[in-house]
Amino acid sequence: MKIGEFAKMCGTKISVLRHYDREKLLEPQHTDKFSGYRYYTSEQILIFYRINALKKAGFSLQEIREIISGRKTYKEIDLIFSQKENEFLDALKNLKEAKLMMTKLDILFKNDMAIIRRNEGDEAFDLCVVAETEIKAADYQRISQFDIGEDEIVCKVVKLGDEIACPKKELPFVNDEVVIGKWEVKGVFAVKEDYAQNIFCDNTGFYGGDVKYLYFLPDGEEYWGYSWTKGYFISNAYLTGSAYNEYEIEEKSDGIYMLITLRETEVSRGGKPTYLLLKKSDSNRYSAESIARKDDINKPFINDERIIGKWRAHSFLCNKSEFSQEEEPIDDLYFKEIEFYSGGNCRCVYADDVFEGEDTVVWTKNYLLRKWNWSACEYEIRTVNGKDYMIIEWKSGDWRYGGFDTNYYVFTKKQLI
Repeated sequence: MKIGEFAKMCGTKISVLRHYDREKLLEPQHTDKFSGYRYYTSEQILIFYRINALKKAGFSLQEIREIISGRKTYKEIDLIFSQKENEFLDALKNLKEAKLMMTKLDILFKNDMAIIRRNEGDEAFDLCVVAETEIKAADYQRISQFDIGEDEIVCKVVKLGDEIACPKKELPFVNDEVVIGKWEVKGVFAVKEDYAQNIFCDNTGFYGGDVKYLYFLPDGEEYWGYSWTKGYFISNAYLTGSAYNEYEIEEKSDGIYMLITLRETEVSRGGKPTYLLLKKSDSNRYSAESIARKDDINKPFINDERIIGKWRAHSFLCNKSEFSQEEEPIDDLYFKEIEFYSGGNCRCVYADDVFEGEDTVVWTKNYLLRKWNWSACEYEIRTVNGKDYMIIEWKSGDWRYGGFDTNYYVFTKKQLI
């Protein structure tokens, strides 16, 4: 599968996968030498989850590389974990999950069922946590609760197929005052019965666990690819089309909760919905502008002769420390080109749009000022072996609305002939 689909299956960002590729932690199964496209297999999902679990537990990339290399014995691995537990007592939960991820289950898929062998002394809960990950790694989805027996644990599963477009659906906006406001993300449940019993809640299941809050804006205003109408949370950010996700409200003793039936990645591949649980934080009437992070975009113009000219996208970084002039240019980048003109005007070319004009995007020394989304993207120029590289902040919707750290694009200057 292509890198975009693989990222969605793992609940992560493409930039993270590219970073893991550069660090030789999770390299694509195949890279097309002509297009530069990266291709992954479903078997690599388990490797991603192991890396993610070890990273959450506080291991360095070098330590992770050693642990998953296959050169360490289980005894040596246990020793590493014990040392880390002594250093980070507060991270004990994440360390336990990481240890579980290193366990290879005796699991069999047969007749739309997953059968997990249970040995004497095995904790049922721990086995179920590991089984959930290995079921996903095998490109299946769990669609029933775990049936726990003395010798085995069983659940129904469905094999996921290729991604298909969501059915087209258009609903008029209908107001629902109860949902307007800010909601805290509590986690995702694989099946509704788990929610009813409050078990096996995956608090890393929505956007890799990085999204802490969602907003329902008045009049169904869209932000960050999301909108709503009465009874539906609408995801508009997927190439397969808009997903209409039904919600239901439940008032409990400690607050108001919303359970959303998610019809996104799994459903688009022939699977079943999952269930996102939110808890209401407040009923404020936010707007997309009010919740977005904003920079000072009213900086005075200061000239920078080095920047004037046309720059073409070269690569994408999670952070500046990843920069390497030896990396091959990437052809399928979203941000394509920037041309800086004398006096502060500029032109930005994206895969699906072009922005230019002093009311939309301008520049001053050290900054690209994107007025249309209130972001001042700082740049720096590095000269390596006589070649100029511009490293510039990429403040996308993830940064503006999700609270994510900024990423970076690398550009190279087009030479005049």
